[in-house]
Order: sequence, then C-alpha cells, then structure tokens
Amino acid sequence: MKEFNIEKGDIITITGAGGKTSLMFSLAKKLSNLGKVLVTTTTKIFVPKLEDFEEMKISDKKFKGLGKNIFIYGEKIENNKVHSLSYEEIFQLKEKFDFILIEGDGAKEKKIKAWNDTEPCIPNFSTKVIGVVNLDIKDLELKEENIHRFELFKEKFFDYIEGKVEEEFLTKYIETGDFFKNFFSKEKYIFLNGIDGEKYLEKFSLAMKICNRLNGKYKFILGSVKEDIFFRYKATDAVVMASGYSRRMGENKLKLPYRDTTLLDYNLEKISFYPFYNTYVCGRESWVEELAKLYNFKYLNNEKAELGQSESIKLGVKNSEGEGIVFFTGDQPFLTTESILKLYYNFQRYNYITIPRVEKERFSPVFFPEDKKIELLKLEGDTGGREVIRNASLISFVDFYNSMEFLDIDTPEEYENVISIYFEK
Repeated sequence: MKEFNIEKGDIITITGAGGKTSLMFSLAKKLSNLGKVLVTTTTKIFVPKLEDFEEMKISDKKFKGLGKNIFIYGEKIENNKVHSLSYEEIFQLKEKFDFILIEGDGAKEKKIKAWNDTEPCIPNFSTKVIGVVNLDIKDLELKEENIHRFELFKEKFFDYIEGKVEEEFLTKYIETGDFFKNFFSKEKYIFLNGIDGEKYLEKFSLAMKICNRLNGKYKFILGSVKEDIFFRYKATDAVVMASGYSRRMGENKLKLPYRDTTLLDYNLEKISFYPFYNTYVCGRESWVEELAKLYNFKYLNNEKAELGQSESIKLGVKNSEGEGIVFFTGDQPFLTTESILKLYYNFQRYNYITIPRVEKERFSPVFFPEDKKIELLKLEGDTGGREVIRNASLISFVDFYNSMEFLDIDTPEEYENVISIYFEK
C-alpha cells in the first residue's frame, strides 16, 4: 500500500487507539491481492469475522474462513479474543508470508490511552510501526471514563485533565506519547483516522494543524478506515499575491475600505485561520509588509512587479518550503472557510492541480502539487498559472454553486457591487 510504503517482507506493528484492528484488516485485505498475509497480535484481538480470513490457526487447531490469502495465528481464544503468539513464534513465521501485520497495543475499546512499562508490544524485528489516533476524540472530555490507564495518563498529561481534546493537547499527545517506544527505525507513521462524517472538514483542519506543527518528526497519513480513504500529508504553503498595480481600478484596490479595514487586511485575517504550513505575502509597498508582519506571515518584496503576476508566483515558489502551494489574490472577500477547506482536502487527498469551478467556469485560488513547481518558475508576464494548468494531464475540479463567492475586484463597478452586497447582508 503506497501511503504506508508497504513492500513484500514488511512486518508492521500497529499501536495507539481508535481503529487499530480496523486498520489492520483494511491493510490485510488490500495486501492479500499481492501475497500471503499473516495477521496476529502481541496482545489480544477480538476473534475476526469469517470473511476476514482464509484460515485461522489457534495452537494446533485450524478454522476455515471465507476470505483469501489472510491467515490469523494465535496461541488461544479466551473471552472471544485471540491471544498473542510469542515474538519468537512470529519471527519464525516470517518466511512463510509476504506481509505480517501485528496489533501491538491494547486500549479496552477506548480512543485515548496511556502506556505502562511493557506497552506497546513492538517486536524488534518490525520494519514499520503505525500509531493510530482517531480524530473522533475532538472535543472529548479528558476524564477517566474516556481514557485507558487513566492514572498513568494523569501523571503525564496532568495540565489537560478535565479539559477537552483540542489542538494543543493532541499535538503533545502525539509528540510525547509512546506509540513507538523502543522502536528506532525511521519507518514511523501516525495515522490520523476518523476524517469522515458531517464534521470531516473540521477534523481535517485539526489534522493539518497538528501535521504542520510536527512536520518532520513522523510520517503522517490522514483519512478514514470507515470510508477506505488514505492519503499522505503534504506540507502546503499559501502565497498571497499583493504586488499588482490595479490599473483597471485606477488606484490600489487592496487598500480600498472594506468592513472597517482594507480589502487586503480583511483577506489576510481570514487566511491566517487556514491551516497552511507557511503563508507568504508578495508585495512591493511598506504598508503591505506591515500587514504581513501583523499576521506573522513571511513578506516577500517583489522587485519585478511591473513584469506581471508571474513574478509573484515565481517569488512564492522560490521561497516555498512546502510540497504543495496555493495562490490567493488579496481581493476575494466572499471566500468562506468551508470552501477553502474543501479545496484543501481535495488537494491533499489527490495531489493534483486543484481548481474551484462553478458551472464549468474556473476560479481561484488554485492549488499546485510539488511536481508543478519547475513549470511555475518558467512563467513570464501576466498570465498567472494558466499555462501550467493548460499543460496538465490531471486536474481536480471542485464544484461549487455560487460564483459570487469567488468574485475578485478589478474595476470600480465591481468594487461598488461588492460594497452593496456587504451592506445588504
């Protein structure tokens, strides 16, 4: 499975809480198309359904299932749970299987846990470890009934007790938790599960904030076992192009009044709440630089602004530290957080050029994957990224219903229209 970089011969231990067993069997089913899969545990797992395995071997007894190429091995069954093999027994089986999946942690069906001295149970011959965190715990109260090994948890995360699961706690929980205790390989993955349901965009936004903060520490995979969605986190930078001359407007449109501030200030404030890795502002005037600093954005002075919009694009690309990049204009006041997150989610999931569309008409902002950066650096003049888009073989369109949301302002008439809509609201 490409997201976890799984290859034949891999021995993968899964730890954490909130979907370990479900993830293990989801991976097993995918890998069973490529070879023989052993599913086992170093703790205990519930007896699987017949369709989840071809054969289950418990001690010297064998049970036939309805699946194919998936084999369950355990020492015994007690209280409807398969009990673990020894590390040595698992190691001796590795030549018989193409892939081995091991559940190496227990959480008593709770989605938050602390680890005792013997947990997690990760064999030293594991090639990869996947730590599972379920984002369904967002806003969950941090109290005993919701946490496995609460007394140990309380010692480590005392400052958060009786609070709720929010970004700050989750970041520390992932950073300092024992998902990978005594496992020293680089192949460490955190799977942020549960990005589904009505609140999937909220959970996606939370996931991106955490990934941005811990980027480089682990390899992050986002998605939902329930919906069979898995995608790799890609650090994504935003570039705000604010160095144009507004020739059709007759004055700098970004400085025009809007909602008790300026058009640019209003848009930068909104962008500051979006979960981007870095945000850059390309400008050519001191007041733009001051605004960028106000929001802790990185200011890029565009000394070639007279050559057209492509110079802002190239300046942003040259300074970008992320894999993906999105370009905003500073004059789209009706953009909503929900729409930006829909575009962002789509880009993270598919990693194609991602464009908003209303009734076949294309708008901005546009997201570009890392492999388009070289083409973006070759742009000239005032064409923006249209040439790169035109040459792309794969484009992901996200359809919306209201084109007004993507309105930008180029003329006095359009500005007056925007102001009148604002007052109507």
